[in-house]
Amino acid sequence: MILRYYKMQSTMSNSFEQGTAPRVLFFGMQGTFSALALSALLEAGIDVRGVVIPGGAIPGRATPAITRYENPLPARTMLPLAHTSLHTNIVQIATKQHLPLWKVSRLNDPTTHAILADYEPDLVCVACFSRLIPARILDLPRLGCLNVHPSLLPANRGPEPLFWTFREHQHETGITIHLMDRGMDSGPIVLQERIEIPDGMSYELLETRCAERGGALLAQAAWQLYRDEAQIAEQDEALSSYHSFPAYEDLGIPVDQWDAREVYNFISGVGHWESPLHIEAPDSELETLEVRNCYSYSLEPLEDKRRVIDEGGPLVVRCKQGWVRVV
Repeated sequence: MILRYYKMQSTMSNSFEQGTAPRVLFFGMQGTFSALALSALLEAGIDVRGVVIPGGAIPGRATPAITRYENPLPARTMLPLAHTSLHTNIVQIATKQHLPLWKVSRLNDPTTHAILADYEPDLVCVACFSRLIPARILDLPRLGCLNVHPSLLPANRGPEPLFWTFREHQHETGITIHLMDRGMDSGPIVLQERIEIPDGMSYELLETRCAERGGALLAQAAWQLYRDEAQIAEQDEALSSYHSFPAYEDLGIPVDQWDAREVYNFISGVGHWESPLHIEAPDSELETLEVRNCYSYSLEPLEDKRRVIDEGGPLVVRCKQGWVRVV
C-alpha cells in the first residue's frame, strides 16, 4: 500500500522557495559506498551542509563528543596511481568541496545535537555508517533521514546484506532508499531498484554497482521529498528477514549440499573476506579446506569419486552436482 510519510504532512506546510535546494547532512564512512553516494548528491545540486564520520575513543584520553576534522589535501605527485583512491574517500571529497567535516564519537550527546542542529537540515542522508543513529538525531531534520540499503527491503535487513546475498545464492538483489525509523532498516520505502548478479561477480563489483545506483536514487529521493512528490510505501513485515554479521560457520561451504555453480558464485563473491572461506569435506582426508579463489566450475559429473582431487595444480572438489577448481 502506498502511503504518505507522516512527518511530511506536518512539515511541508513550510514549502521550499523556488530555486533553492534541500539542505542535507551526510553520514558516511571512508569507503566506496559512501563516496559514490556523496558524489551523487553533490552532482544533483543538493546543498550538502556538512559531512559526519564516526570516531572512536582513544585509550587513556578524554574523547570529545564531536570534533571538527581537518584533513588538508596531500601534495600532488607524479606517480600516476598515487591518488586513484581520492574519489572513494569522503574525507577527500569534503575537503575538496570545502564542506564542514565532523568526527562524532557520541551521537546522543547534547553538544553533537546542538552543532548538527545549527545546519538546519531538511534531510539527513546516510550511506554506510557504523553507528546506530539515535532518536534525537533521527528527529532533527524536518523531512526525516534517508538511508541507502543494498538489498530489496524488507528482505535482507542488517549490517552485511551483500554477504548474505551471496550466501543465499541469490541471482538478483537491489538498492533501497528508505526513511529511517527506530528499527533496523525497517522504515518506509521511498525508491527501490533491482540489480542482477551474473555468475562470477565479486563483492567489490556488486558493492560498486549498488553504490552507483544507490547514489542516484538517493539524490532523486531527496529532491522528491523536498518537493513533496515522493510516494512512500510501508514495508511488509511478513516478508522481512534479518541477518547479523557473518560468523565462522557462515564462511563454511558444504559441498555435499551445494551444486558447483553455487560454490563457484559464493567463492567468487566473498572469497577475499577478512577471514578465509573453508570447504567442508567430511568424507575426505582433509575434512576442511581453506579457499580464496574458484577458477571454474562444471555441472557435469566426475568419474573420480574422491571428494578432493589434488593433481599438483588447483584442487578439484566434487560438489552435490558437478565440480569446481579452487585454490
